[in-house]
Amino acid sequence: MGSPTASSHTESQKATPTSLGETIQTLLESAISDQTLAGAVVMASRQGAPLLHYAAGTKIPSSQEAPKAAQGSMSVDTVFDLGQMTQAICTATVLMRLVSAEKIHATDRASRFLQALGVGQKSSITLAHLLSHTAGFPAGASVYEDLVRANAGPRPGILASSGAKQYAYTHFHNLPLKYEPGTRELVSDANYIVLGEICEIITGLPLEKAYARYVAAPLRVGSLNFIDLTLLRRKGLEPVVELFAPTGFCSRRERLLAGEVWDENAWVMGGVSGHCGLFGTARDVHTWATEILRGYRGESSLLSRDAVAEFLSSESATPQTGSRLGFATAARENGFVESKGDSRAFVTLGGTGCSAFVDPETETIVVFLTNAGFSGHTSRRFLGLRTDIHAAIMGLS
Repeated sequence: MGSPTASSHTESQKATPTSLGETIQTLLESAISDQTLAGAVVMASRQGAPLLHYAAGTKIPSSQEAPKAAQGSMSVDTVFDLGQMTQAICTATVLMRLVSAEKIHATDRASRFLQALGVGQKSSITLAHLLSHTAGFPAGASVYEDLVRANAGPRPGILASSGAKQYAYTHFHNLPLKYEPGTRELVSDANYIVLGEICEIITGLPLEKAYARYVAAPLRVGSLNFIDLTLLRRKGLEPVVELFAPTGFCSRRERLLAGEVWDENAWVMGGVSGHCGLFGTARDVHTWATEILRGYRGESSLLSRDAVAEFLSSESATPQTGSRLGFATAARENGFVESKGDSRAFVTLGGTGCSAFVDPETETIVVFLTNAGFSGHTSRRFLGLRTDIHAAIMGLS
């Protein structure tokens, strides 16, 4: 494990660059030793100046058997399955661009774009409700089992096909609501799967192409993209396993997943969905987070200040729940610290063990990518590690 590099930062920091790097190295070495994770990549900056870009550990836990191509050390260029970070990086950012261009408003009814949501209680669902997980759709909503059964029976070959995607869209349109829209936050894949479809309807493009046009291409984030399983299957191609941090061994698919989306709903839909499916490096996630921060300051050519402020506000569109649009609030219970009590810090989290943290007050960005799914990304030890890393970088340790 090489020594981390840490660049100079503001004098208000308690840690010097050298001690910051040493602190992060010690934290990660300890976590690797006690098997909290196998490896990780951390990248951080303040006021546009780099603080740290560091890779530690290996792609596979020492106890895990894996093909040789999936083994090796983590590097700063390792590509990770970002899981639910897709919701902020792809879906929310595409919609922010459309709001910035005044083509839509966050308060628009979803039924304006999707007639299937124009019935009963669903007719009051807005884009903001979907973005903030307050539309009322049930948690744990899944189409995986239905499509696996169809694949084994009347519709062989439907998995990871355009037919599967349309089946999934119809399935989620028809889900009964658990709560009245706007009254309670309940995280559900359905919200962002439906938003992904709405992005397609508004832009006239498949989601992966809408994302490429509105986000990936202008930001020049080549690694930060979907892996279209339908396209790979059609062309007989395979991901280059050596580039990826394997996400874990999937007992249902009976294989180690590297360059193949972990989330089951996204997998049966072909690897492209509004809720999961993006892969990327820490560097490219950091580039995206920097653009969000630039938009917050009114310095982005892609995102208007008003649009970013609306998405990051906990009051604008869903005052009853205090939920943000596409982002979460940094809190200790999800493994983060706030900067001197400033509640404006926001995060995006992936169920695979990845995260990005942005504090507008200090203009600090921290990207922490892991494949801690091998060891339990929701374990108390992992959340404690994430808290300690952010505390060290924020100078709050």
